[in-house]
Amino acid sequence: MAKILRDAGLSELIGEASLERLAGGFVFTEGPLWRPDGATLFQDMKGQRTWLIGPDGTPAMIREQTRGANGQTFAKGGSVVFCEQDGRRVSRMNPDGSGVETVAETWSGQRLNSPNDIVARSDGLLYFSDPPYGVQPAERSLHFQGVYILDLDAEGPARTRLVADDFEKPNGLAFSPDEGTLYVCDTARYHIRAFDVQADGTFRPGSGRVVARMDPDEPGGPDGMKVDREGRLYVAVAQGVWVFEPSGKLLGILATPKRPANLAWCGGDGRELFLCIGEEVYRTRLEVAGILPPFTPAP
Repeated sequence: MAKILRDAGLSELIGEASLERLAGGFVFTEGPLWRPDGATLFQDMKGQRTWLIGPDGTPAMIREQTRGANGQTFAKGGSVVFCEQDGRRVSRMNPDGSGVETVAETWSGQRLNSPNDIVARSDGLLYFSDPPYGVQPAERSLHFQGVYILDLDAEGPARTRLVADDFEKPNGLAFSPDEGTLYVCDTARYHIRAFDVQADGTFRPGSGRVVARMDPDEPGGPDGMKVDREGRLYVAVAQGVWVFEPSGKLLGILATPKRPANLAWCGGDGRELFLCIGEEVYRTRLEVAGILPPFTPAP
């Protein structure tokens, strides 16, 4: 059974879950994305490769020289959109790794910092975070760290819109089940904020309340994040996956061998979590189901 730390009700969500190591030998794993054929895409961000791991746990490298590819999701039409930390842009590709093209690399004529994570809304709008991890201070054009809307149906300045910029290091993103709230991890500030999303995709003025805080004495703030169908948050932080109620109440921590960077719901019923943990990838099965990206292709 997976180890639970600070149990405050988490055990009923994870049941008899155990962590299964699928593969290792990578450099730094990130950005998992489950496909309905049972395979999971993930990035070896520092190894500069994209991998596909099948249901049997066998990994296959499908792309090299990925320029620090990181968070990824499905876009309308079934393509995969992903952030390039070192490339300082957002790109897309076919689910098999072919047909790579850039879809965003500037805002208001300035180069982006270092796109990190990306999520889709069910109307096709994409949201991505842009911290400064992959760029030196002297090379930066933007002197703030923002969250942006990316509209692949728009051209020119309307394609990339800034929706919030008061972060230190914006990182993991996740929508609430009704898409009325976008949660944003700010790694450097050790907290998660909740923004009210309006019909046009922008944030309601004045929203952005802090809903969960981590101990700044922990070795690292919140990174990747996902939400289950009841709205609970599953956050990759030091010690493991921290699980919060939508109110911000900590239910407990699913302990992992090392600090996880990111996670994704997977499996036909959405009850499995795929975990990127350092140079390895794991999975575990829970008693609750998560929310798959809205444009996940049909089986």
